[in-house]
Amino acid sequence: MSIAPPVYDIRISYDENYRNGPVFGISPPPLQDTHQLVSFLGIPCRSRIGIPAGPLLNSSWIEFYSKMGFDILTYKTVRSHSHPSYQNPNCLYVPFNRPFKAEDLDSPLIATLDFHPQSMNSITITNSFGMPSQDPSVWIPDIGKAVQSLAKNQVLVVSVVGIEQPNCSMPEDFARTAKIAKEAGAMAIEVNFSCPNVKGKEGQLYQSPESSMKVLSMVRAAIGDTPLIMKIGQISDPDLAKRLLEKASPYIQGVGAINTVLGTIINSNGQPALPGAGRERSGLCGAGIRNLALQTVGILRKVIDEEKMDLSLIGVGGYNTPDDYMLFRNEGADFVMSATGAMWDPYLAYVTKQRDID
Repeated sequence: MSIAPPVYDIRISYDENYRNGPVFGISPPPLQDTHQLVSFLGIPCRSRIGIPAGPLLNSSWIEFYSKMGFDILTYKTVRSHSHPSYQNPNCLYVPFNRPFKAEDLDSPLIATLDFHPQSMNSITITNSFGMPSQDPSVWIPDIGKAVQSLAKNQVLVVSVVGIEQPNCSMPEDFARTAKIAKEAGAMAIEVNFSCPNVKGKEGQLYQSPESSMKVLSMVRAAIGDTPLIMKIGQISDPDLAKRLLEKASPYIQGVGAINTVLGTIINSNGQPALPGAGRERSGLCGAGIRNLALQTVGILRKVIDEEKMDLSLIGVGGYNTPDDYMLFRNEGADFVMSATGAMWDPYLAYVTKQRDID
């Protein structure tokens, strides 16, 4: 028997999901009593479970998932200007019967809408949105609404990105956007240094420790003592991880890993599965990237511990079931966030908490 479709309807456009979602016809479970709070970057929080930038398109999505028991909620990456989504489709299933190994990504992967997953462990997708953003005149008041929708001791993180502009450098644009997000009500700021689906250099900024440091220093100056998170992509090189964290650690309180993993995506006829120039390669997420995410988390944990860095580690990528949560915690993640898993199973946080894993 196939599992239920996701609350983000992958058959319609991003804009339609933004306006009308989430689609879920069942009442949320009772919000569980919190007997012991945890500290999320110094902020009291109900649990270690959250959602990264991606599925939380606006305050309606944040309110829904807060009621479903996800306690650290990341507002989808915003810009200092409006930016449209790539054309539909933006999400496709990638049928694959096991977690990816690095060499699996050397060959094209087939993607389709016509797949009926039988379990959460069979859900791997590609997504390609291009980091869309509403104009600040829209997202500023909406962040305020999102904060008001949270239960006590839930946390709103706002993810931001910057680009080179005619009268503004990339670090300046990051800093300006982060400052606006803080003033709008963000409890913590995330700088998004990894998005394989954009064409500018901001999409893989984390691979340059020096460039990352320049952005982080300027963002830190702009937001004062507000907690700051650096979101990065897959790392298999411990030396790169060490150099990146050494440059970043004076400015941040947390590092999140990983964002999506880049793959070449084709349809059953061998043609690019996603329409439009430049979309032959796109991000992979869900169950298939779990082992790659765990590898990166393990590398980061080792660096943080060996160098005695005061950093929290947020694990992301393939948390589709309660068992996956335990894998990330055992690998050294202080907090664990689910995007794809939460889209298909909004009860994921509730069920994970029921097992009392922590």
